[in-house]
Amino acid sequence: MPNTIKFFFSFIFLCGIFLNSAATGSKGDRLYASGQYFEASIEYERMIFEAENQTDLYYYKYKKALCYKKLRDFGRALNELQPLYFTNANDSLFQRVCYEQSLCFYLNGEPSKALWKIDEYFHRSADSTTHKVFMPVRLLCLNETFQWEEAKKCFRRFVQMQSFSAEKEAEMQLMVDNLYKKRNLPRIRSIKKAENWSRFIPGSGQIYAGKTGEGIVNFLLNASILAFSAQQAFNGFYITGYLAGLGFFNKTYQGGIKRSGILASQKNKEIIVNFNSGINALIRSDFELN
Repeated sequence: MPNTIKFFFSFIFLCGIFLNSAATGSKGDRLYASGQYFEASIEYERMIFEAENQTDLYYYKYKKALCYKKLRDFGRALNELQPLYFTNANDSLFQRVCYEQSLCFYLNGEPSKALWKIDEYFHRSADSTTHKVFMPVRLLCLNETFQWEEAKKCFRRFVQMQSFSAEKEAEMQLMVDNLYKKRNLPRIRSIKKAENWSRFIPGSGQIYAGKTGEGIVNFLLNASILAFSAQQAFNGFYITGYLAGLGFFNKTYQGGIKRSGILASQKNKEIIVNFNSGINALIRSDFELN
């Protein structure tokens, strides 16, 4: 999902919330600050190798993961963060690591895993004031997984966490309620329905998924192949009609069914990107992120 990742990479600004000045002056930090992320990742790897205690080791792996994230290599960033386990849930680095894990899961196109990581942090952290920073990512992930009611609750909770006046908060809560009314929610295409439409009427699944032209072409192609097979059989060329006609039809027919599901999935991603773009603009303009 490269387009989704490219668009939502704008949310990388959320990461700045957790940048601190630990180990200021190290070569790795200087390289990172100058935008030389690949070189910084190599330096942090050296520091990981030379780390004398677990605290330093975890911190350098965290910083190395930030380098990979800046390079948009979210998989490698997650590989650095996943092995880190904290027995003390009040450790400030635990919060940072959990946040970066959830953000990288989201940017890597795995919203369900991002939600799992956020819920894990909420469960382990007794300090609910630290939950605020996770809410935008959680909201976007809930939207991507079509959990509208939970997304609405998350958004309302995020509004309550702001320092709004009573009048402003009431206005924002009303806006959230209106945003998540059924008539305003994105019209999600059912992948199964798209495939079933193409199973009964070739090309109709593509039309359902929003690709009318492609659907018409697919219908005409399949109809032409069937007509060719029938014509060959009518003229007594049964083997040609079966092998060249029906054999080719089976491939275009089955391919059309699979293609319908893919198009429906792509359409849903496009719809969610557009829906979340409005939320993105709202959060960046009206909400406190620090």
